[in-house]
Amino acid sequence: MNLTALSLKRPVTVAMFFVCMTLIGLIAGQRLPLESLPDIEFPFMVVNVPYRNSTPEEVERRITRPVEEAIATLPGLKRIESKSRDDGVEIELQLDWGADLAVKGVEARDKIDSIRDKLPDDVQRVQVFKFSGSDQPMLQLRISADRDLSGAYEMLDRNLKRRLERIAGVSKVELYGVEEKQVRIMLAADRVASHGIDIAKLGAQLQKANFALSAGQLTDGRLRYTVRPEGELTTLDAVRNVVIDASGLRLGDIAEVQYTDPELTYGRHLNRRFAIGVNVFKETGANLVEVGERAKAEIERIKELPEMKGIRLFPMQDQSQEVKQSLADLLEAGAIGAVLSVLVLWLFLRDIRMTLIVTLSVPLSLCMTLAAMYFLGLTLNILTLMGLMLAVGMLVDNAVVVTESIFTERLKTGDAVEATLSGVRKVGMAVVAGTLTTAIVFLPNVFGAQNEITVFMSQVAFTITIALAASLLVAVTLIPQLTTRMVSGDASGGARFLVVLSAFYARTLGWTLRHRGWTSLMIVVLLGSVIVPLKFVKTDMFPAEDGTRLLMQYNLNGVYRVDKVEEAVSTIENYLFANQASLGFDSVYSYFDVSSAQTVLIMPEKKLRKRSNASVMEEIRAQMPKLAIGSVSFEQNRSG
Repeated sequence: MNLTALSLKRPVTVAMFFVCMTLIGLIAGQRLPLESLPDIEFPFMVVNVPYRNSTPEEVERRITRPVEEAIATLPGLKRIESKSRDDGVEIELQLDWGADLAVKGVEARDKIDSIRDKLPDDVQRVQVFKFSGSDQPMLQLRISADRDLSGAYEMLDRNLKRRLERIAGVSKVELYGVEEKQVRIMLAADRVASHGIDIAKLGAQLQKANFALSAGQLTDGRLRYTVRPEGELTTLDAVRNVVIDASGLRLGDIAEVQYTDPELTYGRHLNRRFAIGVNVFKETGANLVEVGERAKAEIERIKELPEMKGIRLFPMQDQSQEVKQSLADLLEAGAIGAVLSVLVLWLFLRDIRMTLIVTLSVPLSLCMTLAAMYFLGLTLNILTLMGLMLAVGMLVDNAVVVTESIFTERLKTGDAVEATLSGVRKVGMAVVAGTLTTAIVFLPNVFGAQNEITVFMSQVAFTITIALAASLLVAVTLIPQLTTRMVSGDASGGARFLVVLSAFYARTLGWTLRHRGWTSLMIVVLLGSVIVPLKFVKTDMFPAEDGTRLLMQYNLNGVYRVDKVEEAVSTIENYLFANQASLGFDSVYSYFDVSSAQTVLIMPEKKLRKRSNASVMEEIRAQMPKLAIGSVSFEQNRSG
C-alpha cells in the first residue's frame, strides 16, 4: 500500500506524526470535560402560563384551550399534554428528534403572542422551557437542624447560596423549602365593606404607589443632577400610610400589615426533621468532577461558619462522585481487558518484541481518539468511555493480521522491506474491508434518524469508529516500519502449539467441506435453537439493577391541607424508623404538598447491604400502616 511504502521511506516523519498525535491526545484527555451523561437536547418543551387565584376549570377554558389551539400548528409537533391548575397551566410539547429547540421555542412564543388578546388581561408572562442533559443538578443538598429554619432564608442565602454561586463553573444555585419574607396585607372584611372599597382598584392603586424609576437629568450650568422620584415603600409604616381614597382613608385603617414568612404549601423532611433543599447546577462545558470538588470543598468551609452551627448539610445526590466511581469502574475493567489482551497475544506469539509492537496500536489509537473527541466537542462520559473500552479488544486485530502476513512473506524472501510491502499488500484490502464492516454497524447511530436509543448510542459509535480508523492507520504505517527494523525471523518461531492448533483447524475445515449437507444442517439447527429462548428474553433500554433509592409514592384520594398530608407522611416515617434495624436503610427523605407526597429510602451501597431491595419492599408492604387520605405504593428508582 502507498501508506506503507511512505512509512518505510520516511520513518522519521511517520514517527514524529505519531508522537505529536500522542501528545495531543494526552493533553486532550486532560482537557475533556467529565460528565455522567452527554449534554443532549431532548425534543421536549414546556409552556408555563402562571395565573394565580383561579380555578382549574377557568384556567382550562380561558388559557389552556386558546394556547393549545395556537401551538397545535407548530411544525414538527407530535404530542401536546396540558395540566390546568388553580395557579396556571403547564403544557408539555413533544417534537421530532433533531429539532432545533431554540428555533421552536421562538416559534411557540410567537404563536402565543398572536393570541394574547384572547387571554385574560392579568396574564403577565408566558414561560417557554427546553430540556437538555445539563438541566439536571450536579449536586443536591438537604439541610436540617435542631432549631427552626423556617425563617432562615436571609442567613442561608448569604452564607450558602451566594458563596456557592461564586464558584467557577457553577451556573446557578436553587434554595427551596424556605422563602424570603414578604409584606402581607390582611384586609378586614367588615371595614372594606363599610367603606365601599373596590378590591381590584385597591390592588392597582397599591402597585402604582410602589414604584422605582428615573425621571431624567437636570443641567444647571456646569452641574448635572439626576432626578429619581422616591416612590418605593421601604417600611411597614409607609405601606400603612398609603392613602386609598379621596377622604384620606389609609390602608392601615382597613387592613393589618405584617412583614412575615409566606405560608408554604409544601414541605420536606429529612430523617423526620424539617428540611430545606439546595440544587447546584454547573455551566455547560464545565468539568463536572472539578466543579463538584470545588463545591464540596466550599461546603466544608461553610460548615465551619458560626452561623451554620447546629445545621447539617446532607448530600442527597452527588453526580461528580457518581461519575468518578463509574469512570473508575470502567477504567478498571478496561485496564483488565487490556492486560488480558496482551497476555493472549504473548501466549500466541511467544515473542516479547512482537507482542509489544502489536500492543502499541492500543495506546496510540486511544490517544488519537481522545484528540478527535476534543476537537469534535465530545465529552468523557459513561457512554464514550464505554465505547473506548469496547474498542480496546478490536484495536489489535489489524496489527495482528498485518504482522502475521509480513512474517509469512519473510519465509519466502530474505529482503525485509520487500517482505513487508508484499505482506501488507496481500492483506491490505481485507484489513480495510474488515475495519469498515465493523464501523458500518455503528455509523447508522451517528448519521441515521435520531430516537431515544440512537441519541445515546451515537456517543458510543463516535468513539468506536474513530478508534478503529486510528488502529487501521497505525497497522499500515507504524507497525510495518517497526517490524521491519526491530524484529527478525518468522511469526511462529516461539508459538509451537500453534502448529497443533493449525493442524486441528485444517482437519475440521476439511471435514466440513467433505460433508456439506451435515454442515448446513448443523448451522440451521444452531440458528433455530435461538428462536425459543429469544421469546423469553426481556428487553429494556438499560438493565434493571438494585439502586440505592427506594421511592414510595403516596396516592392521595383528594386535595388536603399541607399539615394533614404531613401527618400522613410522619405516620409512615415513624413506622420506617421503628423498623430501621431490620429494613437496613441509612436515611429517609420525604417531600409533600397539598395533593401529592413521596418518601425516599436511601439504602447503603450494594456491597454493604444485607438484604435485597425486593425483600425490603415486601416487608414494608406487609406491615405498613394504613392511611385515611390515600395509599402508598413503591416506584423503585433503578437504572432501568
